[in-house]
Amino acid sequence: MYVEKNHIETDESLLQRLAMDDQVAFSTIYLRYHDGLYNYLLKFTKNPTKAQDFVQDIFLKIWETRTTINIQSSFSAYLYRYAHNHAFNHLRRLAVDTKYLQETLHRIELGINDQSIINNLQWQQYQSLLGQALATLTPAKKQAFELVRTNGMSYEEAATLMGISRNTLKEHLVLAVKAIKQYLLTHGDVALMLILIPLLNISKFNFQLLSSVT
Repeated sequence: MYVEKNHIETDESLLQRLAMDDQVAFSTIYLRYHDGLYNYLLKFTKNPTKAQDFVQDIFLKIWETRTTINIQSSFSAYLYRYAHNHAFNHLRRLAVDTKYLQETLHRIELGINDQSIINNLQWQQYQSLLGQALATLTPAKKQAFELVRTNGMSYEEAATLMGISRNTLKEHLVLAVKAIKQYLLTHGDVALMLILIPLLNISKFNFQLLSSVT
């Protein structure tokens, strides 16, 4: 479907495309609502990891029910109502577990080598797609991502090395992560990418990029 460059496609149109398994439409919805849902859920959980988990749960549900979603009001209202109910019900169940109050939840970081979450073939798919996504970035955005996310440099260190300001470095990094997310959701298995996308926000994570990616 052709969309003019400066035209913001409506949610209704995106949902119609989504119902036909259009991953580009799903990626657009994800990028449009991710940050707002995350900040909303963070108020409930007071836990960034748990808030991110809830967001991924919500978008996975959207993808799984893409052909049967029945929106009575606006899609935005539907998403936030679902987010509220999902978080409230989940936290209510966890309230009986006193261990929850003491745990630091790092499911993604600690579970990356857990075969119950992903297998080697899936991890290789992620590595390959991430390498392809990086190859589509401008040199500055790619360098910013690799210095901060892969090598674990601080913003100040990376900005100095690149000869740019800290704010410019942050802008490159934000745009790089956004572009990578969109690429992964468009070209990869959606359910798998929703599990692995949070890794993009982990500093000094060894992505083990394919040697063919420079």
